[in-house]
Amino acid sequence: MSWPAPTGDPIRPQRDGAQPTPGQAPGDQPSATTPPPPTWAQVQPGAGYPPPTVPLPTQPLPTQPLPTTPMPAPLTPPAEQPTGAVATAAGPGHIDTLSAPAVTPPGLAKLSEKTGQPVRPWTIWASAVLMFGGAITVTVGLLLAMWVMASPWVEVADGWTKDDKFNEATWLTAQFPSEPAGGWRVFFAIVCCVIAVAVAGTAAVIGYYAFAGYGWTRIGGLVALGVSLLSLLLTPIAAVTIGFVALGAAALWLPATRPFFARWQAVRHPQTAYSQPIQNVFYGPLPRYR
Repeated sequence: MSWPAPTGDPIRPQRDGAQPTPGQAPGDQPSATTPPPPTWAQVQPGAGYPPPTVPLPTQPLPTQPLPTTPMPAPLTPPAEQPTGAVATAAGPGHIDTLSAPAVTPPGLAKLSEKTGQPVRPWTIWASAVLMFGGAITVTVGLLLAMWVMASPWVEVADGWTKDDKFNEATWLTAQFPSEPAGGWRVFFAIVCCVIAVAVAGTAAVIGYYAFAGYGWTRIGGLVALGVSLLSLLLTPIAAVTIGFVALGAAALWLPATRPFFARWQAVRHPQTAYSQPIQNVFYGPLPRYR
């Protein structure tokens, strides 16, 4: 069975044995007026077609130059404006922006060019050193008192003898004498440790946060001074802490400290700055994009 012809009828050989040509139905006879079908050589591209005699249509070149869009004028930077002022437009498409502050606002400390943080005055350094010095001093006084409490043996000419000095280790234990191996001695030892930790911890916290620029440490310094009075219950060495904390708290109230705290307050809690309202609003594409 052969493949169907374009007419839908299968291609069958002619009665005379000749094969139908392409485009001719089986049994059809070519007429005198019908031109013969193209040969295979003529069907193939470039195998029998004459070269084109008519040139291909082309688009003539324009006689006039094409219209060009003029380039916008170069933008020039606006002149410096005072703080909070709006810069004027310098050219088409310019966006109004707020200029940066040229100088440090009055009452605020300067910013460091290396770290970008407010520059610490000498009062902050002195306060931090004194506060941490007070914390170290009360810690040393507590350690010396605990050594006396735990070392009842003393060296004499013949050897070692027992000498109980627990009641003389601190002012608190001297006011409430107790017997060896009693529960009161454990209680007073714990109380002395709590006092030293409270004094040292308060002074260290105030010194650290004052160095970090928190203004509430000015009041905290007075609180630390009150807490440091508890060191009087320990030893004279621990009582030196009161002087360190007092000087450290006083440094926080000096005039040079206020701008430093004010600057950190502005850095941590910046105020919302609003731009000036725009009077002329341009709608549509900008001229430079047309």
